[in-house]
Amino acid sequence: MTQTRQTQIRQPKQWTKVESANFFRFEKVGDSIAGMLIEKTPGTKMNFYKIKTFEGEEKKFHGSNQLDDLLCQFTPPCYLKITFADEMETAMGTMKLFEVEKGEN
Repeated sequence: MTQTRQTQIRQPKQWTKVESANFFRFEKVGDSIAGMLIEKTPGTKMNFYKIKTFEGEEKKFHGSNQLDDLLCQFTPPCYLKITFADEMETAMGTMKLFEVEKGEN
């Protein structure tokens, strides 16, 4: 019979928040991202998107009701600029409002 040795684990003294370096957050009005939309992934509560910026970085971001509604009309690959344009108070809290522009060549 094999005997397993139990190792006691200890609580860390400090926790450090880890964030994805390639996740883009629309934090304040005026924040924007532009480049080529290269991926759309449907989620259960929100959709996820990936854009390749003109600097060559791939950035991920998640949708919202309004942003998903705007982005549903686009099929990757296409050039887009997305700007956090304003906020609106609703019965459910503050909603971010976005402007989406399509690039034409």
